Amino acid sequence: MKVLFVSAEVTPFAKVGGLADVAGSLPKALHHFGLDIRVLMPKYPSVLQVVENPSRAVDACAVPMPGWTSGCALDEALIPDSEVPIYFVEHNQYFWREGVYGPPGGAYSDNLERLSFLCRAALAVLEPLGWQPDVIHLNDWHTALIAPLVKQRRLPMATVFTAHNLGGAYQGQFPRDVAWVAGVDESDPCTSKYLTSEGINLARCGLACADKISTVSPTYAREVLDPVVGGGVSDLIRARADDVRGILNGIDYDFWNPSIDEALDEVDGYAKFDVANKEGKKRCKAALQAEMGLPIEPDTPIIAMVTRLDDQKGLDLAEAVLPRVQEVQWVILGSGALKYEAFFRDEASRSANVAVYLGFNERLAHRIYAGADLFLMPSRYEPCGLGQMIALRYGTVPVVRATGGLADTVHEGGECPNGFVFEDYTAEALQAALERALQAYRDPDTWARLVDNAMNCDFSWRASAREYIQLYEEARAHRKAALQ
Repeated sequence: MKVLFVSAEVTPFAKVGGLADVAGSLPKALHHFGLDIRVLMPKYPSVLQVVENPSRAVDACAVPMPGWTSGCALDEALIPDSEVPIYFVEHNQYFWREGVYGPPGGAYSDNLERLSFLCRAALAVLEPLGWQPDVIHLNDWHTALIAPLVKQRRLPMATVFTAHNLGGAYQGQFPRDVAWVAGVDESDPCTSKYLTSEGINLARCGLACADKISTVSPTYAREVLDPVVGGGVSDLIRARADDVRGILNGIDYDFWNPSIDEALDEVDGYAKFDVANKEGKKRCKAALQAEMGLPIEPDTPIIAMVTRLDDQKGLDLAEAVLPRVQEVQWVILGSGALKYEAFFRDEASRSANVAVYLGFNERLAHRIYAGADLFLMPSRYEPCGLGQMIALRYGTVPVVRATGGLADTVHEGGECPNGFVFEDYTAEALQAALERALQAYRDPDTWARLVDNAMNCDFSWRASAREYIQLYEEARAHRKAALQ
């Protein structure tokens, strides 16, 4: 089977959030099952930081836009540590910018035009490449326009649309007066499901027109049926319930592996470790305390967060609870809303037991996962979440709210508990969960079992990749029937 995987961001070439991690790792897992899978993304300046001289795959390709013709070139490389080809769509006016979607804290005013171009280019380059996929896998609103274009042109390939986040701010909504840039066919009855007098909603575009749909966890697939969670798309999810699958994301177990992690550099006091020999985790804790300027106290638990500083992530709960939880250390890595940056900065200035790094630092993130004891994710909603899976891999016990993928991966009860879970979105519920976690931490036998359970979890991509292959087959059958 031939699959084209289209994403606006792909690790390690460009990353804004978890979408990039999925786009950089799921195709590798699918390749292991024998698929001819290729990835396509824009060519940003950051691409050349990873691959200095990508090969030129297509010198020039006309790209029809509504009312004019543009064009692109196409470069090619391999996703690192794999045999998966990745194509980079070159258009300097649209993509040769430092930000993926906008400058820090903002969005480019021409994002609808830029990303509409990406969708049209993804289809235009197939002929000069001499390669036609059976399935095009679309990821979030940035690539959703491909679904109606395929349908309206009666192209033979099937489309699968994955909704990584359907929160109101992540649906690709644009005013009606610029919607013409998308160039959709208003005579198609399906168009009314995503284009109204108020404007265009590109997430709805993918949900309405793709052959099959997936969300990134089974629980999130159920949650978005609720209009409160579904953010204006729940009607489409309900209408297309038979075409929707909740497939849990995985993580790259070669990249996130404490036994070979290059970030755990012995020169800086860190050490590699695994479930059979966890001595190195103790050294990582001491090294993290030293690096972050915290008192080096082996018995004091470290609670960590590696997160986007955003209301979705439950930062208001963390803000309320942090001053109440005593005799612990806090390590926070992230950036985002200025109010949360200011809060954590102020806490770090007041307390020797709070350390904050405002920004993103990949190497430090690995060290935090390795050196912390507890990993906090009190999200309002979390379609899947990758942080808790990484934390489990490194023996750092998660404390999470029971939502989306957090509910699917972290379990406090049962035969194999691996973390602590709270349900009500309140500071009191979060504090109670942290207190249960700290009580367990003070019992060495209980804590050792929790850490073992965490590290023995398997959230690699293998099982999820099989589910995607099945979804691709269903999408092909759906498309074949539609063309008959």
